[in-house]
Amino acid sequence: MKHTTWSALLLFSLPSIGMQLVNDTYQAADGYFISNYIGASAFAAENIIFPPTFILASTGLMFGSGTSALASYYLGQKDSHRANQLFTAMTVILFILGLILSSALYILIPSIARFLGVPENMIPSCAEYGRVLAVFMPLQILNISFQPLLIAAEKPGLGLTVSIVNAILNIFLDWLMVAVLRQRLFGAALATGIAWFMSAFIPFIYFFRKTSKLHFTDISFDLRAMIKAAYNGSSEMIDSVAYAIVAMIFNSQLLKYAGENGVASYAVTEYISSAPLAAFMGVSMSITPQVAYALGEGNKDELHHIRNTGAMIMGIMGVIMTAIGILSSNLIASVFVGYDEGLKATAVEALRFVSLSYFPLGLTTFSSAFFTGMNDGTFSLMIAASKGFVLPTSLLFILPALMGLKGIWLANPLSEMMTVFLALLLFAVYNRKNLL
Repeated sequence: MKHTTWSALLLFSLPSIGMQLVNDTYQAADGYFISNYIGASAFAAENIIFPPTFILASTGLMFGSGTSALASYYLGQKDSHRANQLFTAMTVILFILGLILSSALYILIPSIARFLGVPENMIPSCAEYGRVLAVFMPLQILNISFQPLLIAAEKPGLGLTVSIVNAILNIFLDWLMVAVLRQRLFGAALATGIAWFMSAFIPFIYFFRKTSKLHFTDISFDLRAMIKAAYNGSSEMIDSVAYAIVAMIFNSQLLKYAGENGVASYAVTEYISSAPLAAFMGVSMSITPQVAYALGEGNKDELHHIRNTGAMIMGIMGVIMTAIGILSSNLIASVFVGYDEGLKATAVEALRFVSLSYFPLGLTTFSSAFFTGMNDGTFSLMIAASKGFVLPTSLLFILPALMGLKGIWLANPLSEMMTVFLALLLFAVYNRKNLL
């Protein structure tokens, strides 16, 4: 394995960053057309019901990230057959699990909406949008799992190409279904579902090629390896599940402190925050298999170098993205909710506060991914749980009681900054044990 330089790491990460950015256009495109062509109430309904569906989709990230790290470790040991058997078995299990979870989601969406405190008049809208996504969810679960696996197969460019084509398809279908045919929330969800189908289908076909570094082969259910892969990827799933749960708490608190306008403003911040998160995730997804490969080789110097290089890149990216977020907040709010001046003012304030989280977000995302690459699921899970669930849920109840609406917007920046200190402590433990 070649020595990882700044330029090499960034170049290798670019397809992954692009893939993540393009994938995030799906909900943003839905949100734009729903907000501008249907209205703020439908916009709020979409963003209330999307987080529960995202919880299911995150199972793909758990299996994909964990399998990518362990398969890369096997590849570093020159055991490609074992890597491919693990990949094949995990794909089969994940698809079956996706069918079960999606069926349950389809039935339970109205009950989930009521549990989240959604007013009765908004529940039909939540069901109209969410049930269409549930039908396509098994494919989206596979799509998400394939993204880190394409990187492990050294084909991140394929993932980027597929994502770009399907993002364009999704935007076109959103325009056609919502703006032209007036199919409202059903049409927006159907556009996203069709894009999910294409995003999963193309990599699925590719993995049948025996020339691919990772490809489908005979199935061997190595239970110990599969449990290890799933546990190792659990931090990435916890991160995503925690995002969804925290998003639901955000919406609940915002309904209490600011009504539908608060929920709509939060949706705008999430669409924009998905861009820096996608960039951080893209770099991290590229780093994880490199760390695992170096670990398999027993190359401690390379591990030390990847850690320092990755952290520096993430820190610089975080500072730049924080500045861009603050400076462009008025323009961004105008694009999504410019039709309502009061809603726009709330969204601008929210964007400026939330942008403060981007610098620490890069560092915590990198740290979690690095420990995943080290096959240390426990440390990775500690970071993910801290930044994704424990701290924000606590602060979401404490800060609004003290500061009102501003306290809600500050919950994420403070959570991320506090988690940076936890990550530094965990790296210090590795240094003391001479593991790096």
